[in-house]
Amino acid sequence: MWLYPAMFGITLIQGCVLTIGAMHLGHWLRILDYPDQSRKRHARITPRTGGVAVCLSLLLGVAEWMALSQLGQLPDLPELNRTSYLLLSTALLCGLGLYDDKFGMSAGVKFIFQSLAILPFVLWGQSITNAHLFGVHIQLAWLAVPLCLLWLVSCANFVNLIDGLDGLAGSVSLIASAAIAGLAWWNGAAEVCLLATILCGAIIGFLCFNWPPARIFMGDSGSLPLGFLVGALSLDAAAKKAAGLTLAIPVVLLSVPMFDTSMAILRRKLNGRNIGQGDREHIHHVLRDRGLTPSQTLLQICLMCGTTAAAVLVSTVFNNDLIAISVCVVLFSVLIARKVFGFNEARLLLQHIQAFGALLKWMPETLQAKFVVVRVENAAAPAERELWERIVRRAERLEALSIEFTCENARTPQELATLSWASELKVSPAVAGSVSNAAPLWEFHYVMPRGAGHQTRISAKGLSRPGQGMIWLTQLSELMVALCETWPVSETPATIAKSATPAYPVPRAA
Repeated sequence: MWLYPAMFGITLIQGCVLTIGAMHLGHWLRILDYPDQSRKRHARITPRTGGVAVCLSLLLGVAEWMALSQLGQLPDLPELNRTSYLLLSTALLCGLGLYDDKFGMSAGVKFIFQSLAILPFVLWGQSITNAHLFGVHIQLAWLAVPLCLLWLVSCANFVNLIDGLDGLAGSVSLIASAAIAGLAWWNGAAEVCLLATILCGAIIGFLCFNWPPARIFMGDSGSLPLGFLVGALSLDAAAKKAAGLTLAIPVVLLSVPMFDTSMAILRRKLNGRNIGQGDREHIHHVLRDRGLTPSQTLLQICLMCGTTAAAVLVSTVFNNDLIAISVCVVLFSVLIARKVFGFNEARLLLQHIQAFGALLKWMPETLQAKFVVVRVENAAAPAERELWERIVRRAERLEALSIEFTCENARTPQELATLSWASELKVSPAVAGSVSNAAPLWEFHYVMPRGAGHQTRISAKGLSRPGQGMIWLTQLSELMVALCETWPVSETPATIAKSATPAYPVPRAA
């Protein structure tokens, strides 16, 4: 057992020393983060090369383990080939993040290179072929590679996107790594347990200089490989030799950064913004805006991550996925219900679902209206009268008050044809006087030039009721526009009227 604390201590010391070197490296390479008092509110210019120190400390720790194994002082490293691919992908992600910190990359290009960097481990390093959830066994077969790649790229970005507060990404990764070490020890995965222990030492060495107020930032060179490592090791720690991967374990373990990222994607997508566009609405920003200090915000989020990590450990001990999932659901439900985080996104999603439901509800009516327009446009015999009757029926259902259609010669002016309809709806003086407040009017006016000085015009108005929505008005307007476009222009005056005057005059909308 002395091996684990020894490697932890060695890596921690290495992490501290290498982080000091990384601070000088950041200034030398000019990879610096400048405060802007908007999203970046730190007090001074800060290097962004802390991730290099974390990755080098991890690589050195594994190299020392391998060297001592060769000398016979430590047991051999099992599955050396697999660990080599894990470290290769880690190094590639660190280099990619360092380049992005220096020169910048678009979100799409970064995603492609992240996938390429992780691909060696997915193709030759991972060996998960089956999984289970709630006792149900799932054979992944050929889906293992794409699903594993998607998971690991997502994990890299979960940690990357939450890295917006001093010490946050490192603390989240530290809690997850400590939980992974415990899971691996319980499941008998000695290699994974030692790798997670070494990673914990490297992260703590960095956090000594990244705790608020930070003297160095992790940067993408640290958040990307850390997210990947936590995601990969969580898969290994949750895998049992007989049953395979326990799906709930890695998901719940990373549920806090996953929840934050999901809300960010949802918020930006539903608001019509680019998914890669930054904002100040992440969970740490929201907590800071509620008056918490950076240290208090960090501790609050660490408490959330610690809760999910503890739930994962208890769930593993009792071999019950429901424990971890229930704790996770309750935690996020409380955050949303108490309007701490996620409430606005949940409300926005609900509004879009309601709008989509209304669209499905009125889809048959909308299609029917469009079919009528198509029939009129392609009818061998005049079908304008059918269209007019359809307009009147829809107007009655909308509680319209009147519709007037005119075909005229604008040069003369001479009316060639008129159609009019007025509702038989009884509007009392009291109601009429309060129309503008209780039931305001909607109005529609459309003029269509038809050539040779001719034009058609149509106008309608009616009472606007709560919950009436715009779909009915849209359907009615399409029919009225079609009438203006298809009405045959004739020099022979004609008048067709269907009229029923309301008992009391209805005022026009102000």
